[in-house]
Amino acid sequence: MKVLMLHCRYTKRGGEDLAVESEEQLLSTRGHSVFPYRRNNAEIEPFTIVQKAALPLTTVWSNKTLAEVRRFALNHEPDVAHFHNTFPLISPSAYSACRSAGIPVVQTLHNYRLVCPGTTLSRGGKPCECCLGKGIAWPAVRYACYRGNRTASGTVAAMLAIHQALGTWTKKVDLYVALSNFARDKFIAGGLPAAKIVVKPNFVHPDPGAERDVSDYALFVGRLSPEKGLGTLLAAWKQLGSKIPLRIVGDGPLRGELEALVERLGLARVRFLGHLDRQAVFAAMKSARFLVVPSECYENLPMTVTEAYACGTPTIVAGLGALQEMVADERTGIHFVPGNAEDLACKVEWVWTHPRDMEEIGQAGRAEFVAKYTADRNYEMLMGIYKRAIESRKEDLPWRVTWKNGVGVRRPSFEVLGVHVDALELPEACRTVSEWIEHRHGCRYVALTGMHGIMEAQHDPAFKCILNAADLVVPDGTPLVWLSRFRGRPLTRRVYGPELMLEVCRQTASGGCRHFLMGGAPGVADGLATILKRRFPGLVIAGTCSPPFEPWAEAQEEELVATINRAAPDVVWVGLGTPKQEQWMHRHRGRLQAAVLLGVGAAFDIHSGRRRQAPRWMRENGGEWLFRLVQEPRRLWRRYLVYGPQFLFSVALESLKLRRFE
Repeated sequence: MKVLMLHCRYTKRGGEDLAVESEEQLLSTRGHSVFPYRRNNAEIEPFTIVQKAALPLTTVWSNKTLAEVRRFALNHEPDVAHFHNTFPLISPSAYSACRSAGIPVVQTLHNYRLVCPGTTLSRGGKPCECCLGKGIAWPAVRYACYRGNRTASGTVAAMLAIHQALGTWTKKVDLYVALSNFARDKFIAGGLPAAKIVVKPNFVHPDPGAERDVSDYALFVGRLSPEKGLGTLLAAWKQLGSKIPLRIVGDGPLRGELEALVERLGLARVRFLGHLDRQAVFAAMKSARFLVVPSECYENLPMTVTEAYACGTPTIVAGLGALQEMVADERTGIHFVPGNAEDLACKVEWVWTHPRDMEEIGQAGRAEFVAKYTADRNYEMLMGIYKRAIESRKEDLPWRVTWKNGVGVRRPSFEVLGVHVDALELPEACRTVSEWIEHRHGCRYVALTGMHGIMEAQHDPAFKCILNAADLVVPDGTPLVWLSRFRGRPLTRRVYGPELMLEVCRQTASGGCRHFLMGGAPGVADGLATILKRRFPGLVIAGTCSPPFEPWAEAQEEELVATINRAAPDVVWVGLGTPKQEQWMHRHRGRLQAAVLLGVGAAFDIHSGRRRQAPRWMRENGGEWLFRLVQEPRRLWRRYLVYGPQFLFSVALESLKLRRFE
């Protein structure tokens, strides 16, 4: 199986990063191909002021991610895409990229970000469900729940609200993986579909083994932050006096404050060890009498508990959230009342004075690890999830058929006013054309259409049939790119005719592929042939023709077809303009011996230098129409000033389901 693994690493490597790495390694060692798509939050630090100002927008939607993930999908053709953290650099646009490519999507819910902008369902170190189930998480903005910053909190809240409105969470993810049943219930309360949420915990690999060399100290392992209950932990140790040593492993924003508190309370037997690597953490666990997890938030599934289970180390945990579910009181661990230092001190004292009982609890924890948290068990569950995601992928988006290596396969498409448009970008279009050249299966034709072509099809039903009969209809217009994002097949750029011509010529220049140029005013095709051969050494131009603009006599058409067939081209470039070029290709495809016909309209005039090209920023942002209208107002005024408003009005009617176009 081929798995696309998407994850945005945290600035400081934590449990989530470790879980992702372990899962990748697990899949790779079992013979699966893993293709990681990685970003790192450390990339933000060197951002310019402009880049940082744009970050809230790209957090909601990143065209960069959309294009890159689409390219990953094209190059690797994964069977499933497994998402982990997408915030902030990947963005939910990656879901759309996978969805448009027909790739099943699995999302592991490592934290509560999809229902809580602060990610932990806590505020001020205590559980908080103020935003749960709300369309817009205003409380998170009010209380600056994300990093104590209202702007950042607003960005996360906006991202959640926008994608909730777009149906991203319900329509573009096939399965969610919660780490515990408790977390699953919270996500359901937050609005995620219950039928799509399965439970699979993280796992520990490699197995550290159950052999222990116990010393006399208690252990805390985790991030030093308010929700971890360290204030309660130190208050309990104050009540215990100096009887029990405590070692604190980890780092975080509260370290300085906690060290000062330890000094103020006179806790001489409390030591801060800072961040340790994983093997050192295992060693510390194996030597500890017990592990304390005093969290005062809804932990999702803390790795420290599974690691303690793996080491056979007993645990004392706050009886809250997933900890309550994960640790069976007096069987695999000991519960205490969350936030209650007196109860914690009482439980610690009992544990310290009952080592044999705790040894049995540690062994029960080890048995729990073997039953639930090993790599083998996790692999079985993960494969089941992937298979379910693949099987449950609903065929609710339109597809068309293309040919690959002589075999018919599906390709994604979307419909605009009754015209089926293939959701492909330039690399995919070029690849399809190359496959048609290599594996001939009759003569095919490609229509590059935009708003103009769609509206011509509305006024001429026969032309609509011609477009829908094309072997490939690609979007050569920014409005269609924008529309694709609302039709479930998001694209980043159009397939621009002049670019398609250059790219296909570049790719075929050294392979002996024969090209025929048909179109343009007298002399244009000949001039274009010279320019292309100069630009792409080795390119074979088998022939050229500039047919008359007026309607052709039957004898002229016969002679043109014969001329093209005598030249024996693989590719025929047709530059007659819409709708004439599509009509010609449709009419003669059965008589021509070429592999593929491509209608590229103005590409002839642009590459031959007869017509100026709009600046790139206008071409890529929907402004080319204005540039062309200024150049040729007499010829193009109807196309843009009449067809344009008609197109917008018709699309609005179709989108609102007030009219159906067939």
